[in-house]
Amino acid sequence: MNGVFIKDSGPLSKRIEKDFKIGADEIYPLIKTALKQVRVPEANSRPIWQPVLERLKMTYEDFFKYWFGGESLNEELLQYTKELRQQGYRIIILSNNFPERTNNYRQLYPELFREIDEQYFSWETGNIKPNPESYTQIIEKHDYLPNEYLYFDDSEENLASAQKLGINVRLYQNLQDTKKFISTLQNV
Repeated sequence: MNGVFIKDSGPLSKRIEKDFKIGADEIYPLIKTALKQVRVPEANSRPIWQPVLERLKMTYEDFFKYWFGGESLNEELLQYTKELRQQGYRIIILSNNFPERTNNYRQLYPELFREIDEQYFSWETGNIKPNPESYTQIIEKHDYLPNEYLYFDDSEENLASAQKLGINVRLYQNLQDTKKFISTLQNV
């Protein structure tokens, strides 16, 4: 989702560095450690985020308000998604997001979730990209062969993992590149 359907104002650690004068090299490891723990089912998030909150001297609620305040929905991609669905494409989200972020998106962007056929969030499934099970859980649920999927991601590591399974992959760069790429597939 992030980097594709959700645009952000840059890495959170860089925003914190600018706004709070705490080095990205100091805060990033704290955030990264927390993210590894909250992306699994039934994680108790509040204590996991505590080291980050203490360092920033922020409440749990204020931290996420700050974080998510730097994000917005990619409206142009949402419109293109509607067009693709009208053409018969199924749209599936596979995301390593955690409960607070997912619930924020579900609340703020219900129009996105109306245009998605299925969604797989690591904190709900227990499968974290680039683990191959993240992709095979989807393949095994449907009657499509791996090469009948087209997977976009902004992470080369995630793309490589999916590609090893026979899934067609494409690095998400922008909407224009995506449209051009899909049109070449439609003309084959």
